[in-house]
Parts: sequence; structure tokens; C-alpha cells
Amino acid sequence: MKFPALMAKIKSLNSKILNKEDFRNLINTNSVTEIAEYLKKHTHYNKIFENEDISKLHRRDIEILIRKSILSDFYNIYFYLPIEGQKFFKIMEKRFEIENIKFVLRSLHSEHSEYISKEKFFPLNHQYIDEDILASTKSFDDVLNILKNTPYKSVIDSTFQNYLKTNKIQYLLNAFDFWYFTKMKSILGLIPSFGKNLKKIFFIQMDLANIQWVYRAKVLFKFSTEEVLNFLMPISFNLSSEELKNIATAENTEDFINKISVCSYGKYFQNIEKDIFPYVIERTCEKILLENAKMLLSHTQNGFDVMSGYLYVREYEYKDLITLIEGKRYEIPNDKIKTFLLLVGD
Repeated sequence: MKFPALMAKIKSLNSKILNKEDFRNLINTNSVTEIAEYLKKHTHYNKIFENEDISKLHRRDIEILIRKSILSDFYNIYFYLPIEGQKFFKIMEKRFEIENIKFVLRSLHSEHSEYISKEKFFPLNHQYIDEDILASTKSFDDVLNILKNTPYKSVIDSTFQNYLKTNKIQYLLNAFDFWYFTKMKSILGLIPSFGKNLKKIFFIQMDLANIQWVYRAKVLFKFSTEEVLNFLMPISFNLSSEELKNIATAENTEDFINKISVCSYGKYFQNIEKDIFPYVIERTCEKILLENAKMLLSHTQNGFDVMSGYLYVREYEYKDLITLIEGKRYEIPNDKIKTFLLLVGD
């Protein structure tokens, strides 16, 4: 067995993942406060909530505590990893910082700088950018100034003029994603053979990210086929360049479904009604990744494989809880909330 200590640690963490009964009870709560009360009393989130007065917590406070919990679990894994795995983790952490930056960029683009606050950020142990400084951002000039002494300077420098010319925020958002995934690809290339299944699920994720981008850019945003292809991640696994070029010519949702249904991931997209496709494409892609992650969790001879699967399952638990919170906030019927959940949804 490879990495038995890592295997034992992940098995312990995974045993605490919310189960079907937990989600059934959470779906049947009547408010966001009741969700927090249940998490505090009955789940592994009790530690993060133990010193909190639930009655005084707002929705955003609860989301931040859940974010802290997932990052705490990820940091606890770090010391069980081989050196190559620790390098991977340090880059993986940057994804959460990039999400903070993208949140700032979207807020500025929509001319709502008042939305920007530290409380809405992922709380990180290691940062290129101080969260207090990032939260003080009021303009794009502030962003340029904040990023100038960080590794992100080249990202914003290479795309900001295109954003000014086109007013398309996707130029900026995709550039940061491109930076992250390119760095991740380089790090994964250095991991020995014990990490081959982590590489596989990462490359599948890249395929699915490209599929989602093609749909949003071509069908929803009406970008040209050439623009769409220029934005794609230069990383692929099962999808051929010919398949990507084909789906990038789709003129509408029905055409996109017809084209995607015969590609390498076609079986997952068949028989989805065009009226609901825009709302379920992301969830469909996440279901594909979850299927692969659960397979890795079942491995018994390689602790690194089990860790790789756990990273995805743990993040989907976080996403499901945020979905539940939003569902209760907007008073969405329980049956409909369940359909949007990944771990136990239909």
C-alpha cells in the first residue's frame, strides 16, 4: 500500500462527510438558521460553529464558516503528503485566491464596488495578496496597483487592454483561470506515477471546463467561433480539437446538444431538454467529476488516489450546502432544492 498514513487520514475525514440522512434533514429545515443549528449539533461542522451564537449569524457568516471548514480540512491533509503532493497543494490553494480576485473583478465590472468585502472572500492561510488590501478595492486602477507586485501582474497586464476595448469581463476571468490551470498542469507533470489518477481527473475537469465555456461563450454570449476557440484552455484529455471546433460552431442550445451528444462525453448530455439545459450543464459536468472522484475514493492500495477523490467530494459537499442555504433564502420548494444537489440529488 502506498501512503498508508495519508489513506488513514482521508478515510477518517471522509467518514464524516454528510450522508443522505443529513441532507434529508437539512432539506426539511425551514430557514438558514435551522441549517446552521443542524450542522452545529449533528455534523462534523460542530467544531467550526462551537463558539458561535447561531441566532446572531447572518447567511454570509454561515457561508464563511463553512468555507473555513473546507479549507481547514484541506490544510490538515497537507502534512500527510509527499513533497510532490505538497507542491500541488500550494498551487491548488491559489484557486481560492483567484476566486477572490474574480469576485472583485465581477463587482467592479457591474459597477457595484460596494459588494466587495473581506467577509465574502475565501479565508486563506497563504496569500499573494493581503485580504484587507484586496477588500479596499474601489476601481480597476486599484486592482492594477494591488497586483503589480504579485505573480498575477502578467495575467492582468496581458488582458486588461482587451477588456477595455471590448467591455467583456470574460477576458479577465478566463485569463486568471488560464494562469491557474497552466500552473497546475506544470506541477502535475512533476508528480511521479503514484499521482496518475489525480492527473486524469484534473484533465477531465479541463475538458468539462472547455465544454461549459464553449456553451456560454458561443450560445449565451454570442461570441464568434474564433473568439471561443481562442479562450479555451490548451489542455485536453478525451476531447479532440476536432470535437471542440465542432461544438464551437453551434448556433443555439438545440444545435449544441446535438453536437455535444456525439462527442467523447456525449452519453451524459443526451436527452436533456433544451429549455433546462442552461441550468443543468454545470451540474452535469460536476456529476461526471463526482463519478470519477468516488471511484478514486474506493481505491485501497494508493492513499494519494483516495486523497484525490476526497478533494472533489469534500468540495461538492461545500457546494451543496451553499445551494441549500440559497434555496432556503429564496424559499425554493424542497423537492426542487434536492434536484440541484450533487451528493444526493436526483
